[in-house]
Amino acid sequence: MSWILMVWFLCAGSAWATKIQVRVLPKKIYPGQAVWVRIVSATRLDRVKGSFLGQKLLFTSNEKGRRWSALAAVGLTVSPRSHSLTYRADFPDGKKTEGVFHITVLPKIFPLERITVRKKYVDLSRKDLARVHGEKKGLAALYKIRSRKAFWLRGFTAPVEAARGSSFGLRRIFNGEPRSPHSGADLLAGAGTPVKAPDAGRVVMADNLFFSGNTVILDHGGGLYTLYAHLEDFAVRKGQIVRQGSVLGHVGATGRVTGPHLHWGARLNGVRIDPFSLVTLPLRFPEVNGEPEERERAIQPGAAGSPTP
Repeated sequence: MSWILMVWFLCAGSAWATKIQVRVLPKKIYPGQAVWVRIVSATRLDRVKGSFLGQKLLFTSNEKGRRWSALAAVGLTVSPRSHSLTYRADFPDGKKTEGVFHITVLPKIFPLERITVRKKYVDLSRKDLARVHGEKKGLAALYKIRSRKAFWLRGFTAPVEAARGSSFGLRRIFNGEPRSPHSGADLLAGAGTPVKAPDAGRVVMADNLFFSGNTVILDHGGGLYTLYAHLEDFAVRKGQIVRQGSVLGHVGATGRVTGPHLHWGARLNGVRIDPFSLVTLPLRFPEVNGEPEERERAIQPGAAGSPTP
């Protein structure tokens, strides 16, 4: 169900060889998606490093050091062509091995959306503009923090069960003026609907922001953050560790909105991605409940990448 590169590496000065398996999901990759990279070794590895599209990948491992996972982001502006994912694995005896995996990003056209909101959310006053700049600066600093520990252990789920509204990446025009593409996915749940954590994480923000209103941000580790905007209230506090399914707050209509809904966003390695691209990945570590079957939900057939010979 995925592209797999399997190679026997013979270490110089050693009489043994070890098998390395590289796995990349999903099979079809478009701008705005998360990519799951998994490296499996027949023997223990001390460390795994990697890079993709200028991102330094944070690989985390199970206790035995044989299975390593990392997430990479494909931004909205990434060109549709083949891109190289490189990695290096370090063995306990000091030997190292390197590899390259080619990933093809496919073209995608994002629709146009026109929205009318209150004038104050488009033509900002000096006071509001200063507030927005301050909030952007704070968020930029927050997203630069990349905790190595990964909380995502059981596979992401949607924070609410509801019809989808505006999708990720829409080219948006507010009150006739072009604005940045939609940075998340809107879920049309009614006011007061509980918003639940899609997977475990640490609450790094529970505050009111100018555009997104009452906002909760979770740090899932490994460079991955998710955001929950326009909430009616908060059910968590900054610094709290939450489990999958924990209530973060309730759907509301705070900030720049036309009605009650949940705006769900995600940042990976500082890059905005479609949060629903996380739901389709089997993000689960083998040390959770032993050695479970890997779930590959909604993985579409097709070729997204090919290993280097």
